[in-house]
Amino acid sequence: MNYKYISGEVLPLSEETPWVEGTKLQDIYPNSSFVSGTKNPEGMKIHPVVKNNMVQIKYTFEKRFEGGPGLVHGGILAAAIDDLMGYATVIHNHMCVTANLSVNYISPVPVEKEFELLAWVTKLDGKKVSAESIIKLDDKIHVESSALFIEIREDVEEIFKIDKNYP
Repeated sequence: MNYKYISGEVLPLSEETPWVEGTKLQDIYPNSSFVSGTKNPEGMKIHPVVKNNMVQIKYTFEKRFEGGPGLVHGGILAAAIDDLMGYATVIHNHMCVTANLSVNYISPVPVEKEFELLAWVTKLDGKKVSAESIIKLDDKIHVESSALFIEIREDVEEIFKIDKNYP
């Protein structure tokens, strides 16, 4: 597949990873998560799966996620792909937080149509994990994204203190 703004290079999973093809990743994040939390009544409730060294879902954005008339709000799209790229870091055995997210909205994403969202890791460099993602319908890419994640190597409660900068 040709990409406009991203490399599309997919880093293969390590042989030591417990995340195998077809693994459902639903329970990694808290149940309250807006994107993937199963107990958040306002959330998106995505169900990511490991496939081809990536995290993938098929998802229909509901009308309640509308921004412009008939179109999904860009913030909703960014939240979804950020979450999926976070899952992609996990299947490479790195628990991370997002340090930088770049989203390219190539064409509008209509509500109430089923899209495929894919996310993958492109590079590991110490505590830095680079990832990419797309949102597509059939063979047409609507959104491309890249992000830099930072691995959490200390106590999670310490890293998430209010008013503390990420490492």
